[in-house]
Amino acid sequence: MCARHILANWSQNFRGIERRKKFWACARSTFEAQFKYNINVLSKLGKGIAEALIKYNKEKWCKAFFQTFSKCDSIDNNMAESFNAWILGPRNKTIVTMLEEIRVKVMSRVSKSRAFAETWTDGISPMAMIIFNTNVTRSMQCNIEWNGDDRFEVLEGVYNHTMNLGQQKCSCRSWELKGISCAHGIAAMNHLNMDASQAISRWYRKETYLKTYSHFIQPVSNMEMWPESRNPMVEPPEARQMPGRPPKNRRREIGEVRKAEKLPRMGTTMTCSICKEANHNKRNCPKNPKPKSTPTPTQESTTGKKRGRGQYERASSSKTGTRRGARSGYRKRPKVVGQGVFVADIGYTCINQRLSSSRRVNIGVVSFAHVTGDICSKPTKGLKWKGKQAITQRELQVQSVMRHIQTRSKATGVQTRAQAKGKSPSKKTS
Repeated sequence: MCARHILANWSQNFRGIERRKKFWACARSTFEAQFKYNINVLSKLGKGIAEALIKYNKEKWCKAFFQTFSKCDSIDNNMAESFNAWILGPRNKTIVTMLEEIRVKVMSRVSKSRAFAETWTDGISPMAMIIFNTNVTRSMQCNIEWNGDDRFEVLEGVYNHTMNLGQQKCSCRSWELKGISCAHGIAAMNHLNMDASQAISRWYRKETYLKTYSHFIQPVSNMEMWPESRNPMVEPPEARQMPGRPPKNRRREIGEVRKAEKLPRMGTTMTCSICKEANHNKRNCPKNPKPKSTPTPTQESTTGKKRGRGQYERASSSKTGTRRGARSGYRKRPKVVGQGVFVADIGYTCINQRLSSSRRVNIGVVSFAHVTGDICSKPTKGLKWKGKQAITQRELQVQSVMRHIQTRSKATGVQTRAQAKGKSPSKKTS
């Protein structure tokens, strides 16, 4: 378990940017005095926060307790994570195809790495030289005291380190951990007019790097050219359908910042594509007038419940100025549901009786207070609207149903219950 995974587990109970920074300061401490100082600073940020961190094995995540034989002071597992991202494409394929594609990628990488080593200006790795040059800059701020032999006292900040130049050891342990001269060792070698770059470990030199990639991967023919085996064929296991979609992305820790895939649009200036002016688009452009349209009176459907939203656009009053012909103006075929009397400007009157085949009709002005005598429906006594006699929706529905039953009974010769009792359907009340 590397430092990043320990941080993910530890930060579940102790969150915050400042606490995260102090954790990395503790993890990058190369000697115990520096580690104790950073732990004390971290303990002031919360009760029990330092004790919870010390419970983890310090030899796994803190440089101050690392072994020095490997000459690697990496505290996380980013190298393995980078390799997993490098083989992300072949990783989801079958086993033989996956191995073949990884083999080709590794074979190409070996040749590219050898070609990269030939571009080095000196015999040391470019990444190692970046760290070395950083330590050279730090060495200019160190004060040196020499004992006349190969021992030095180097003061940097509040810490006074001891340097054994013969054994290439420093009390900061940075030289032993990484194999690259620390700032204190560079200051001591400059005091004796020595070349500090010669003290860099052999693991960072060109000869060692080329030995790493000295074994070449040989090319292999494709599967169509492979010889057939006489051994029993290994069949794949039976496919089992698991519930849900298999996850592909890594589970992110709490508080982990997501990698930005797209640039944010915050701070950008909107420019119109018509007039080329700023702070508006073509939808609100004054040079792009919208055509005037008359909204069609409609009623929302309540007969059946369907999933989703029945979105439709307003239909234009013009019959010839549409782009999609007669179906322009809406996406779904609307339904008119409910009872009511609709009167047009020209005097046309229609009634909606809540039929399943009702469709939207563009009739212009809608009025619900029209006298209902012309449709064989009597208004309710005492009910008026805007000074005119009116009928309720419930009464209109009852009368419509009764007339429909009466019409069917006449055709089939069957009397309705109201006719058997001697009552008129039009006089029925709700």
